[in-house]
Amino acid sequence: MTEPESGGKQVMVGPQLDLHEETFQDLMREWLKSAPWFGVSLLIHVIVGLIIANIDWQTLSSDKNKIIQAQYDNEEMEPLPEEEIEEEEKEIEEIEEIIEDPEVTDEIFEEEIFEDDRPISPFEGTNVNDIIGVGGGAGGGFGGKYRKRAGKRGGRATQKAVEWGLQWLKNHQDPEGFWDCDNFQMQDDPKFPLCTGRGHPLNDPGVTGLALLAFLGAGHTPTSGGPYGKVVKDGVRYLTDIQDPEDGCLSPKESTHYMYNHALACLALTEAYGLSRWAPLKKHARKAVQFVHETKNPGKAWRYNLGDEIDPAQQNDVSVSGWMIMCIASAKDFGLPYDKTDISDGLMYIDEMTDTATGRTGYKERGSFSSREQGDELLWPCEKVEPMTAAGMFCRVLCASILSDGELDDHGEKMLELGAKILRDKLPKWNKEEGTIDYYYWYYGSYAMFQLSGKDWSLWKDAMVKAVVENQVSEEGNEQGSWDPRLDPWGDNGGRVYSTALCTLCLEVFYRYDSILGAR
Repeated sequence: MTEPESGGKQVMVGPQLDLHEETFQDLMREWLKSAPWFGVSLLIHVIVGLIIANIDWQTLSSDKNKIIQAQYDNEEMEPLPEEEIEEEEKEIEEIEEIIEDPEVTDEIFEEEIFEDDRPISPFEGTNVNDIIGVGGGAGGGFGGKYRKRAGKRGGRATQKAVEWGLQWLKNHQDPEGFWDCDNFQMQDDPKFPLCTGRGHPLNDPGVTGLALLAFLGAGHTPTSGGPYGKVVKDGVRYLTDIQDPEDGCLSPKESTHYMYNHALACLALTEAYGLSRWAPLKKHARKAVQFVHETKNPGKAWRYNLGDEIDPAQQNDVSVSGWMIMCIASAKDFGLPYDKTDISDGLMYIDEMTDTATGRTGYKERGSFSSREQGDELLWPCEKVEPMTAAGMFCRVLCASILSDGELDDHGEKMLELGAKILRDKLPKWNKEEGTIDYYYWYYGSYAMFQLSGKDWSLWKDAMVKAVVENQVSEEGNEQGSWDPRLDPWGDNGGRVYSTALCTLCLEVFYRYDSILGAR
């Protein structure tokens, strides 16, 4: 896709754990999730027995009228917030779903001991928390949960559109778990005409990543059950199947744009692991993020290919780099190893590509407009949209969440303000004649403006929802619930799977990420 272009392997039952990576707490957590309930009951009885055995019965009988109160340094204990109680109840429900799920022991996810004799790096070690910490604080991108927010943000119309989009994606998933860019119509209902809008066959890993992100953004994970749990599990299985066991790349390298495919698939895999905490996915997500680290070019960022395969002057671009930065931010949020230098370098590259006078972020040149494939600039004029400015803004926020707990310096604040002004002047508009339809721009713009909140977000939100919701295919047939890729400059690369996944993600902006910057 171009810019939006052994001897003796030991087999165990249930989710497998890498004993060289997991802490005791991790082991217990995963064992509890996969152990039969009689095992859990036995453990509880043992713990209760130990407690009873250690009670000083003599003291209690001699002073049975005394109330013993634990001391907490004179601090009053506050009642558990209702939100946390709901979270605990949700975790119990998820454990029950996992135990009841017969597919949880799928051999595809049997863990092997991870061995790596490369020099020590942030991607090795037995306790990743010592290196990176665990996400979820001020910069925690996934602190909120879909079920709590869906009814409060976005409204019924957007949620209906999201459900229609997810249903279309489910109906067009290949039996092997992936989404087929150019042959997704094989899943069409023969009663109706075939879907239009085929994409490029080499972009299957990338659009599979986008489709999975749409399900994950709506709260569906490999272990969640429900109408889409198996959809996500099958999609994740496909990604682990095609992952290079040596370098961790999630895309075959025949494509000249395999780095883009890897970025999208990597983000989906890290979120699938992080949101489900399913241990068998951990090693795959780690290797995918490690590949991101090892393929960063000398110019601080990333491109469609590795740096030694292209002209050094063209080694980086904001589009691919933006997705890579999201991968690293996701790794940080979910306790996976990452190199903080990659974030600081990525931010420097965004700065180099951003015109300090206008706030516009260029694609490969400072302050330039976005790119187009040859001839497409006539149908979709570059100056009509600002996808790279929006990408730069959102990446700046993500970088701040990691480097400074969500605090922007004066320069960062100014660039966001200038960028917001540019986006306010080019709000989403469904106009075929003017060439303003750009799903990629609307995606990045939505996530950037959501972080700014206030009037900026309000103006963008109203325009985006109107453009996206009102133009979802509503007529009965194979295309119902999707969006037409032929009206978008990059639709011929990703096809209808690409356009539907991106538009669905646009409408999930209300709850997919927390507000990292807070009220502004």
